[in-house]
Amino acid sequence: MSRVIGLIFILGYLVLCFATLAYWLPNFFAINFLLPPEASYRYLTATGLPFGLLLVTVIARQSLKGFFSITMFFQVFTGAALLYAALYAFYYPQQANFFCAAHLLICGCGIAWNLYHHRKELARYERAAVAAAA
Repeated sequence: MSRVIGLIFILGYLVLCFATLAYWLPNFFAINFLLPPEASYRYLTATGLPFGLLLVTVIARQSLKGFFSITMFFQVFTGAALLYAALYAFYYPQQANFFCAAHLLICGCGIAWNLYHHRKELARYERAAVAAAA
């Protein structure tokens, strides 16, 4: 049963990832076409790229597990909630600065954490496959 739930959530993460990248990013650049891109963390947050990268690393890591991980779910939930709050308060800098910085911190830490553990789990998976083949 937990394998089925894990697969359902992997598909959910995948759909959320494509929705973030396919819907929000073109709209963001179409609306801000005449404005030059800023080198600021608020602009980076509003593109949705950090959240998309977080979703990709969660999908990659969850695909090796075979069961649902509540930790990765909370990473995605926290990142999505902070992204929503940052976009909602985007034109109020006092609130947006906090939410954008917190979103980037959560996404950056989550990406680093997931990549590190994905590499370890992939090495463990490959060792088990070699041992099974021998």
